Amino acid sequence: MLLDSGYLRSLLTPLLVLGFLLLSPSILASDAKPKTPDSKREKVNSSKETDLFEFTLYLRFDAFVKTQLYSDPNQSDIVDYLDLFIGIDAYYGAFFLETSNQANHVSSNSTFGYRIYNESDIQIDVLLGQSYLENISENKGNIYRSKPSSELKGIRDRSGELNQGLRFTKYYQNQAWWVDFAADPFRFSHGGYIVDAYIAQAYQLYNWELQTGLGLTLFSKEVVDYQAGVLEYEATPSRPAYRAGFGHRYSFDLSAQYPLSESWVFVASLSTKHYSDSFAESPIYGSNKQTNFGVGIMYVW
Repeated sequence: MLLDSGYLRSLLTPLLVLGFLLLSPSILASDAKPKTPDSKREKVNSSKETDLFEFTLYLRFDAFVKTQLYSDPNQSDIVDYLDLFIGIDAYYGAFFLETSNQANHVSSNSTFGYRIYNESDIQIDVLLGQSYLENISENKGNIYRSKPSSELKGIRDRSGELNQGLRFTKYYQNQAWWVDFAADPFRFSHGGYIVDAYIAQAYQLYNWELQTGLGLTLFSKEVVDYQAGVLEYEATPSRPAYRAGFGHRYSFDLSAQYPLSESWVFVASLSTKHYSDSFAESPIYGSNKQTNFGVGIMYVW
């Protein structure tokens, strides 16, 4: 299927910004350490390989607010604004498992992979399990509910989106960027492909660690249809059947960390995502963008 001119125009702005950043690393140079935004933090920090099993365990508690993305009602009760999360980053030899520690986990998901090339400024990983989209079900849209909302009742679970592929990572001073080429070759979920590009920048301001990131993700029509499409048996008078096409998403992340003690860290994060019309025109979606802001504390073992 050929991409129409409107779709290409919608990609122009994020592509230009990404290209400018990737081709002009010196513009963003500073004296900060080469780390990445909170949502992607460990993906460029796990450069060492060890024959021993090593892990980091952390507990994070956040108060957060986010705008509506799906068609079901958004936050209303006090518990909807709170989040408690336990994560682990584990390493054994060239194998690694890394989980997102961002508020409400909206900017990235866990990664299971194997590092096949590891030099000072370049890494290549085989992605054994990587997801790029949120889980959606009868009980989980904008928030989790014990009973399905009327807007999502009767839809199939959009979970288990697990992809395999390659990740190429490049470092320059305090900047890092990577590109994922991933797919679902075994047709566990969508059977399509995904290209994900991300650039990250870190700044040090006294004891504050400030981090920014900009990303662009391209989804094949199979992926978008798996996530946003509505099958005939899911259709209702208020939720018509829908077939989606190619899509994209671009995102911006901003986070800050401040050490309170050896183990306790204050954290704050802002993430905004913009989805293409192929997502937004689905009856399951209520908007083409979502912004998430959270503040909290994290305990690291």
